[in-house]
Amino acid sequence: MERYMTALNKLVQDLNRLEAELGRFESRFGVKSQDFYQAMIEGDLDEFDALDEYRMDFVEWLALYKTWLTLDEKYRQVVGRQPVVLQIKANLEPVHA
Repeated sequence: MERYMTALNKLVQDLNRLEAELGRFESRFGVKSQDFYQAMIEGDLDEFDALDEYRMDFVEWLALYKTWLTLDEKYRQVVGRQPVVLQIKANLEPVHA
């Protein structure tokens, strides 16, 4: 059980870190990562391919978002095997009277 909680905690920390990094791109370009990803896979951003100043940013943003999607799916699988209430209880510090 403890190993399960540690793995879940690590997933949450990794997701939070990735969300902070994705937030940098979202703030800079003014769109959410999900919308950027959809535009990329639909080919709507092809006009930026020739612009070196954006190409590397878009490659990094895309890679970060794909990583986030993978970790989010793992998180959902892990949480699906264990009630959320147990995870919350495991992370609460004991209250001393």
